[in-house]
Amino acid sequence: MSLRRPPTRVELKADDIIEYEEIMREREIAAADAAAKAGASGGGGGSGVNDSAFSSKPGGGGATGATPSTGAKRKATIAERIGAPR
Repeated sequence: MSLRRPPTRVELKADDIIEYEEIMREREIAAADAAAKAGASGGGGGSGVNDSAFSSKPGGGGATGATPSTGAKRKATIAERIGAPR
């Protein structure tokens, strides 16, 4: 016999929906600004995403003249994103 508790219910309020929509609008505006800057500087029509971070090559790949500190910067950035100690 196993004991089960009822699922936790989290109520969604109208204020939460409004806040979510505002945040999404701000992100869309920021993405559009970044795309406009990339397009204006001759960035080549990319999506604004750092493709080297998604490369299948070890160490981030992408740039042929990558310095050893690039890997350290990448690790620090990832650790900061997930909240891990450095």
